[in-house]
Amino acid sequence: MGQLGSGKTCLVKGIAEGQGVKDRKEVTSPSFVLVKQYMGRIPIYHFDAYRMKSPDEMYDIDCVEFFWSNGISIVEWADKVMECLPDEFIKIAIRTINQTSRDIRVSYKGEKYKNFMKEFKVKIECLK
Repeated sequence: MGQLGSGKTCLVKGIAEGQGVKDRKEVTSPSFVLVKQYMGRIPIYHFDAYRMKSPDEMYDIDCVEFFWSNGISIVEWADKVMECLPDEFIKIAIRTINQTSRDIRVSYKGEKYKNFMKEFKVKIECLK
């Protein structure tokens, strides 16, 4: 989640690179196709709900099939399609502070990601 130009697609590029996608240029906003797939160690499904008029459009592209696959599903503008999301997920909210700074908040819903978030927090603390 984040405003236009806040860096959502840039974040997806970083996740894709971390998962072994060879060319960062391959990762672009799926605004006009609704979902793109990138192949790394595991598939990444990149959704953009910005232009969706209702959550039904997410269901029309069979989002549930993607969400329950063995890949990573990333949904930009997820607040527009919250009812389509799985019961458990990680939320990354990006807020623009100025042209070169962002406030990034990571949270989760459900028990599935509790340990992941604990490990993530430890790794982030090491970077300070």
